[in-house]
Amino acid sequence: MAKKNYNLGQLDNIEFVVIFTRYQDKWVYSWHKKRQSFEHPGGHVEAGETAMQAARRELYEETGITDCRMIPLWDYEQIWDDGIGRNNGRVYVAIANALGQLPESEMSKIELFDGVPENYTYSREEEQKDLETILKMLKAWEE
Repeated sequence: MAKKNYNLGQLDNIEFVVIFTRYQDKWVYSWHKKRQSFEHPGGHVEAGETAMQAARRELYEETGITDCRMIPLWDYEQIWDDGIGRNNGRVYVAIANALGQLPESEMSKIELFDGVPENYTYSREEEQKDLETILKMLKAWEE
């Protein structure tokens, strides 16, 4: 599936959220029980939910984190392999103040990393580019 990024707020009908999470200058990843690999939190926006509400819910469900600053970064369009179907999503970064208790979910544990874990579910190269972009954005906000 191909992905195209857009400026924040440029896309309507946000159906998915992705949450890159920082805690004490480390990236937070969750271990997916069925896929047997690490992922960052994310998932579907449910009926009646805003994208921000979905991001907070997914972050909690997949990491246990509730004490954080949630920042929307950019929108994206995921183009299906058939070239016809599409889904819109929004990318967030969560700056966690504390880790929480992981609730029962499809994730079995969380771990902290300096970069992309070796056993990552999706494209490590794409993930690394996203991490670099987010770090540059966070640095620019601090200046």
